[in-house]
Amino acid sequence: MILNDTPWSGLEAGKTDTRRVDALASWNWFWAVMPHTDVALVLQLTDLPKPMPDLPKLRNLEVRFQTLSGGPILYIRLKDSSQLELFETLCRDVIAAGELGETEAEALERAIGRTFRWHYLLRGGKLEVLPEEVQKGLIGEIEVLKLLIADIGSKPALMAWTGPSGAPKDFELKADCIEVKARRGASQPFVKISGEHQLTDVPDRNLWLGVLAVDKVNPPHGRTLKEYVDEVTEFFERTEPSAIMDWDRHLCDAGYDPMHDYSAWRWIVSAPDLYIVAEGFPRIAAPIPLGVSGLTYSLALSACIPFLREWKEFRFRLIKEHQHEST
Repeated sequence: MILNDTPWSGLEAGKTDTRRVDALASWNWFWAVMPHTDVALVLQLTDLPKPMPDLPKLRNLEVRFQTLSGGPILYIRLKDSSQLELFETLCRDVIAAGELGETEAEALERAIGRTFRWHYLLRGGKLEVLPEEVQKGLIGEIEVLKLLIADIGSKPALMAWTGPSGAPKDFELKADCIEVKARRGASQPFVKISGEHQLTDVPDRNLWLGVLAVDKVNPPHGRTLKEYVDEVTEFFERTEPSAIMDWDRHLCDAGYDPMHDYSAWRWIVSAPDLYIVAEGFPRIAAPIPLGVSGLTYSLALSACIPFLREWKEFRFRLIKEHQHEST
C-alpha cells in the first residue's frame, strides 16, 4: 500500500496499479502507481494522435505516450516524490482542462496544452511580481493582441507578438510592425522611446506606433493584470485550446507568473491611438553616429498628430493581407 491521504492511496507499489479518477468523467482518467512506486496520471485513449504532438520535457516529470495491451495511453509520471502535493494540483488542473474537450482528440489536446502551461511556469517562474511599469506595458500589448486576434485569428496574432522574446518591435506582421507604448492618461502627452531601434524602419514593412492610456484605479474599478490575462486564457480555452501553449510561452517570456498576487493593482485601459511612422515622423532612428548607443528619449504626441490613423484603416489592410496569405 502507498501514499495515505492522496488520490494514489491504496494502490499497490511494484506494479502498475490504477484507479479511475471519476466514474462520471467524460474521459478515461486514472490515478496510477507505476513500477518503482512512481505515481502518475493516465489518460486512456482509443487511438494515438496523428501526427504525434510535441510533449513538454520537465526535470521531475515524464510525459509520454505508451501502447499497452488495453490500448494506448498518455501518462504524466512524477519522478520526485517530494513534489507530490504540487503534482496532485497539476494533475487535477490537467483533468479539468481535458474534461472541457467535446471529443477525445480535443480532450487530449487540452490536456497536453495545460501540461505545457505548467511546463512554462515551472521552467520560468519569477521570484517577484512584475513592477507597475511592466504591468502597464504588458496590459497594453495584450489589448493590441486582442485586436489582432479579432482580425486575423489567434495563432497568427500570437506568432506576430514578438515583444516578450526581446525583439526590437512588439508585433511583427508580414507587412507591418507595431511598437506599443502604455502611458498614464493624466500625464503629460509624451511617451518614452527606449533605444534607437524601437522606431527604426523595417525593410518592406510599415511601422506603426500604438499608444494606450493605462491608468491605475481604486477598487472596485478596473481589473488586475491577472484578470486581463485570464480573459484571454478563457477565450483560448473556449475557442482554440491549441493556442494556449504559445500564449503561456509569451507570458513566461514577459515575466508573468500566474501564481503571484496582483490584487494590489487595478487598471483601466483605453483603445489604442495608432500612428504611422513615416517620413517626417519625429524620431531618432538608426543609423546613428558611431559610438552612440542606448538612446532614451521622450516623444511628444502632439508632434505626432499628422500621423494619427484610424485602427479601422489599419484593420482593413491587415485583413486583406491575411486573406491574401491564406489563398
